[in-house]
Amino acid sequence: MTIDQIKKVMKKYKKAWETQNSDLILECFTKKGIYQESPLAKPYKGHIEIKNFWDREVMKNQKKIKFHLGKCYISKDGKTGFAEWKANMWRLGKVDYMVGIMLIKMKGDKISYLNEYWNTESKKK
Repeated sequence: MTIDQIKKVMKKYKKAWETQNSDLILECFTKKGIYQESPLAKPYKGHIEIKNFWDREVMKNQKKIKFHLGKCYISKDGKTGFAEWKANMWRLGKVDYMVGIMLIKMKGDKISYLNEYWNTESKKK
């Protein structure tokens, strides 16, 4: 895994999130990829579960999404990547500001495992 691979897949992830495109998000993951929205959340395994989550949460509850990728890092052994990020969006009648980091494992140019650690600040509008 390289930082360039992380940046490339995060560019596609950004486009998928901002355009709320569940088919494009699947292009970021291997067929058996795992997406864990937060460490305590249920992991979504494989394209069907990831798409169902994405359609239920992102498509229905989020609007006007702006995602910004920060710095990317790779563990010393080269097996785990980390991506800092920020996002703003309308979610459930509020403006959310999110900051977080993604823990990423990849097979080739696709994510095989992604776990997000994030925090949100909401303001009513």
